[in-house]
Amino acid sequence: MSDLASLIDPSKRIGTVTRVTASAVELTLPNALAALGRRGLAQGSVGDFVFVDCDRSAILGRVTEVGIPDRQRNILEHQIETDPTVEPQGRIQLLATVSKITRKVTRGINTQPRVGDGVYLAEGGALSNSIRDALEGNLKGSSESLLVELGQLAGLNDASLSIPPERLFGRHCGVFGATGGGKSWTVSRLVNEIVRIGGKCILFDPTGEFTGKVATARQLAFGPVDVTEAEEVHFPYQNLSEIDLYSLLTPSPQVQGPTLRSAIRSLRLAKALLAGHGDYACKEDKGRKQFDIDGKGYVEVLENGAIRKAGNSRHAFSIAQIALADQINSDLCDFDLSILAEQIRYECVKQGSNSDHSVLGNFGKPDDFALGACNHLNVRIETYLGATELGCIFRSDGQDIASVVEEFIDDDTQRALVVSFRNVSFKYNARELLLNALGRYLLEKSRRNRFVEKPLVCVLDEAHQFIGRSIGDEQNSVTLDAFGLIAKEGRKYGLTTVIATQRPRDVPQDVLSQLGTLFVHRLTNDRDRETIERACGDLDRSAAAFIPSLSQGEAIIVGPDLPAPLPIIMSKPEKGQRPESHGPNYQVFWGGRQVGDVIDS
Repeated sequence: MSDLASLIDPSKRIGTVTRVTASAVELTLPNALAALGRRGLAQGSVGDFVFVDCDRSAILGRVTEVGIPDRQRNILEHQIETDPTVEPQGRIQLLATVSKITRKVTRGINTQPRVGDGVYLAEGGALSNSIRDALEGNLKGSSESLLVELGQLAGLNDASLSIPPERLFGRHCGVFGATGGGKSWTVSRLVNEIVRIGGKCILFDPTGEFTGKVATARQLAFGPVDVTEAEEVHFPYQNLSEIDLYSLLTPSPQVQGPTLRSAIRSLRLAKALLAGHGDYACKEDKGRKQFDIDGKGYVEVLENGAIRKAGNSRHAFSIAQIALADQINSDLCDFDLSILAEQIRYECVKQGSNSDHSVLGNFGKPDDFALGACNHLNVRIETYLGATELGCIFRSDGQDIASVVEEFIDDDTQRALVVSFRNVSFKYNARELLLNALGRYLLEKSRRNRFVEKPLVCVLDEAHQFIGRSIGDEQNSVTLDAFGLIAKEGRKYGLTTVIATQRPRDVPQDVLSQLGTLFVHRLTNDRDRETIERACGDLDRSAAAFIPSLSQGEAIIVGPDLPAPLPIIMSKPEKGQRPESHGPNYQVFWGGRQVGDVIDS
């Protein structure tokens, strides 16, 4: 029998179509009965893939329901010991159309089944080959296409599923599943496959479970390194946005907020003057520098880089700010944060005199009332600068992660970075602030076309913690939107993302709607399943009904480039690549047994 002819195997006929609707058919299943020891011979059970024979085409479907007509149930019960005369019936969800001539799989039902058409069990090899050919499409060239090997189609023998990376990551990807459903193993599989086929990815690991579990990956960790192969890194605060700093410091809107903004602009002005921008004449006296601003007065910069305002020319200060606007107007914290508290003290001055009727006059004397109102802000600044929880931002322990990422992008031999946040504190929203800033940093890189010829996949585990939330107070809040923006606009720049979470209901709908390919593991929460159904039009209620009963490692994969929702048993990561996602080992820690006595499941 030829490969083309084997799409429909007469020996695998299980029934005949008896009723046709727009998206499903009903059929008889004469061999589905398991009575009288026929269980091993029965054919046609829920979950089976089938072909409905429609002349030149076959309709790919999946059995979603099998039962005995109501009027025959009593007969079955009374004939347990004899051959029953009842005939089971079933229902098939129609998924896609397959040409029996070319084997091409197309989405949708191009040929409607008719009453009387035969229904046949699908052969695993024939089905997987047709799906693979459809996915590769025009990607095939003179050499073999790159393929991400995922696993086996559930319920079929010899039905491996491999997908080109363009189809899998090109429109972003989502991995969803409750605890114990296999989500972490799927993430590990995807990352290690990216490495295997020569791609580039960065895995953001909130719990540290992937450290050392990705082949050839460079391991990075914030905070004290507790794993020998990891390199300690920090994220320079200069790459934080100004609104990030406000959300951390939460200044009051009456006095502290305006004073903080003024202090930041003063520090940027001092930095610009010291760098020689504006080419102003300068005289130095005991470490302080006085810059002559076009003969209108002086701007006084102290030895540590702060600007003292009291008694100095307000007019000269304003002229310098306008002249150096390009250097002062920035969204980043590109100033010396260690002297911010001192600069805030220098900002606390009274209005000053205007006796000479000049435009602005001079700054007045120090304002004790304003200084008192800013004391709490200054205490917060000094506390945060010394806090161990924020050391990964405000101290320079380890390497600059921005430099490491630059090196990673440029080095074609490096395939993966695993960035562990295990030792980053939950206090002060340090995790959320840091990860969002990293995402925004990568997005800015992509907007400058850094990834057009070197596509990068960002993998974010526990995404519900870092997407769609706000940190800070009502007046100084920052929305954690960096990875949402990557999902919305990163694709055209070569930057795509894989978002993994056990709580899809906490991910904004506008982000979910941008995800092309979804791996849906077992979800027991009704709201989570409803969220996935709304986000993916291909996953109707018939397919979604399988989600609560999926086994560990089994998922339904859905996507616009797939012919239909497909159940798949993900290949287990190799032993050295399995993430540390298991729970407490009670046999060891409660039962007193040795670790080696407990079999690794």
